[in-house]
Amino acid sequence: MQAQAQTLAGCVTDAESHAPLEAVTISVMRGGALVDYALTDAQGRFSLAWKYQDTVQVSASYLGYRKEVRRISRAERLNFVLRPEAIVLKEVQIKGGRIGMRKDTVRYDLARFASSKDVYIKDVLKRLPGVDVEEDGKVTYKGKAIDHFLVEGMDVTGGRYNQVNNNLSAKAVKTAEIMENYQSVKALKDRIRSDEVALNLKLDPKARDQWFLNGSLGLGHGDETLWSGSLNALQLGRGRQSLYNYKTNNNGIDLSTEQTLFTGTSTTADLTPFLAQPGISAPLDKQRLLFNRTHTLNGNRMYRWNDERSLRLQAGYTHDFTRQERGNTALYFFQSGDTVRTDEQYHYRLRIHAAFAEATYEDNNPKHYLTNRFKVEGETERSTSQEIGQQIETNRLKASNTFRLLRNTEQSTWEVNSTVQYTYLPASLQVDDAKETYRQQSLYTDNSIAYLRKCNGLTRQLTAGLQGEWNSLRNTDEGNNNTLQATYRQADISNASIYFSPRLQLERGKWLVNLTIPLRGKRFFERAENHLLYSPNLYIRLTQDFHWKFSLFAGITRSTGSGTDLYPAPYRTNYRTWLCTNGLTPVSLSQSYNLYAEYKNTVQEFFVTFTISHQNTRQQTLNTMNVTQDSIVYTRIRLPHRQESWHMKANLSKGIYDWNLKTALNLSVNRIRGKQQTNGLLQSYRYDYLQAEPKITWMPSKYFEAVYHANIGYGGSKIGGSTRLTPLLDIVQRLRLTFSLGSTELRLSGEHYRNDLGSGTHVNTLLADASLVYKAKKWRMEVRVNNLFDKKEYAYTLYSTTQSATSSMNIRPREVMGTVSYQF
Repeated sequence: MQAQAQTLAGCVTDAESHAPLEAVTISVMRGGALVDYALTDAQGRFSLAWKYQDTVQVSASYLGYRKEVRRISRAERLNFVLRPEAIVLKEVQIKGGRIGMRKDTVRYDLARFASSKDVYIKDVLKRLPGVDVEEDGKVTYKGKAIDHFLVEGMDVTGGRYNQVNNNLSAKAVKTAEIMENYQSVKALKDRIRSDEVALNLKLDPKARDQWFLNGSLGLGHGDETLWSGSLNALQLGRGRQSLYNYKTNNNGIDLSTEQTLFTGTSTTADLTPFLAQPGISAPLDKQRLLFNRTHTLNGNRMYRWNDERSLRLQAGYTHDFTRQERGNTALYFFQSGDTVRTDEQYHYRLRIHAAFAEATYEDNNPKHYLTNRFKVEGETERSTSQEIGQQIETNRLKASNTFRLLRNTEQSTWEVNSTVQYTYLPASLQVDDAKETYRQQSLYTDNSIAYLRKCNGLTRQLTAGLQGEWNSLRNTDEGNNNTLQATYRQADISNASIYFSPRLQLERGKWLVNLTIPLRGKRFFERAENHLLYSPNLYIRLTQDFHWKFSLFAGITRSTGSGTDLYPAPYRTNYRTWLCTNGLTPVSLSQSYNLYAEYKNTVQEFFVTFTISHQNTRQQTLNTMNVTQDSIVYTRIRLPHRQESWHMKANLSKGIYDWNLKTALNLSVNRIRGKQQTNGLLQSYRYDYLQAEPKITWMPSKYFEAVYHANIGYGGSKIGGSTRLTPLLDIVQRLRLTFSLGSTELRLSGEHYRNDLGSGTHVNTLLADASLVYKAKKWRMEVRVNNLFDKKEYAYTLYSTTQSATSSMNIRPREVMGTVSYQF
């Protein structure tokens, strides 16, 4: 047992320059067979668990250096000094691949993917087989969102990685690494397996630790004078990193994504607000819909010492003003064939101020782990819709601190976690001269201790904790000018929980089995309710080889509502919608099953994943709906019912090196069944939806590039046994052509939208843009014309349970804009 706790570690350096060598292969051989290996890090260091009772051979090999071999019989400090060695090759043609793989790490040589057309690193990431960048900037790998985004092993943005993707020059990055089964806590490495995925960008040595200053200014005209501007500074190295950024525009480009948090697990509890602001959503590029005036500012500074201790300081602020004109016609269907119709047409204005500040300290040592994260957030949003006489104001103030400590002994690991959070959510709703105010306050804490022990591939972990929350909700109906006295309603949904979570994880060769049995006893004090909550789940994974991987997940979860779900009094959510819970606690029991398979071949640049999942949820309560032309009232009643869903999803991605081609295809099939009670009639429904999303990026020469992206959706609903809604076929196609000649680029792009509106009618919308780009040394100049055909409106229809909604909205008109950028 003692041998298992020992470590074989060392360093590899160049014999002539004495510089550390990165990515040297350290191999452990026993009886002529490879039993383990590792790669050296940026400092030339390596570490391997010692688990041998006899003599083994340890070698260090690296292309261009003479291989060194040592025979050892015990764990010790082992340093290698490699001497350069000339390699004489016969006259043959060697064609290396663009993608390499070592253990759980896939490496992309970005020089073989990038082109002169790429400006920022996100432009190159879009070309990588298996990797995708969504419209909002989210990065996915094999259809799954990444869990960590690193630059030289450091997370300078704390999960807001658009600040890197949208500002770091494509030329500054040499390699992109996808690390599967990534364990971010060194103290848990080789003790508990992880399914997380990390993306690490490795910079060109010439760009490392250098300051990059970039600025841009744009002016244009459409229905109003347009502007855009940016100024950013980046310094990204291995010991310290800085990123400062300011951007502003009113041309429809969504800058709020610069502050979007994509990665990072939250251990705090977010409250469900009484009110929600209207948003912009449609199967159309957001840049077409967004009428905005935005300013966003952020600063990030990160220090790292000894590759273990780090301090990250962050702050950001966004001011956003948006306006939109839209209409909506909703039809509520009944199995008898009757319908209820509601219509609305309005302009709305939304003004947002949002800010945050955060400080995170981390000591990530193989023997112990310590982190503390303090964060303060504030946000205020005010919207006005004059046609319907509605004003909504929502505010949010949140302060939280999260502490985590792990300590390793030879055989076990102790862990302590502590979280404290205060949240304040005041809000108000005014409809004509009637006004209601809302206030939520919460003080939340969660504290736990865990013990972990691993022996012979079996990890046993027991977590126990205590969670408490003081939660006060208040709603005041201030009435109108004729009301003499306001009406107050208040509720206390404070609660406390004690929980236990045993976990077993077994590793046997290609197999990994994980069993977790979380149990929680929860008490709501004012409601005098006790609930036993549980969420046992089983996960089995088979890694057949470097190509094939299969997994199975099964779990059962019993849960209750929280926040406004438990508010007993009726309240208003907008000018025509009311909600009443009748004091009933929503309790649900869900069964979830998931089967997953993947195949990847980095040599062939081929990635395939397939997922089939099923969820069966039984609930004790049902939110009924009473609809008239002027109001919608949701009322919770005690009525056991079941909702069932099936989802199948496939992701395929294939790169062809010789053609400089990337193809991708995402397929999904969905079926949802349930019950809905509308205007006193309980009826069942079934919703089916099929979606296909092909993508092609082709650059046959440096003079031409074509990008094609389509989204095809087909779906319909069945209500009761006889009512079927006409299936909707929606097709979105995007094509972008780029022609390059020297320092000049001409880009032509078109979008075609074919949307069914129901009842056998559909609309076609064709949009087109053009831009001319000229580059000269550090200068980049662009003239762009958007919406060449000057389309003004867009319409689409969506189905949801027992209703359909047809929406129309105005889109940005024809606009001309010129932009000048300079890298200092």
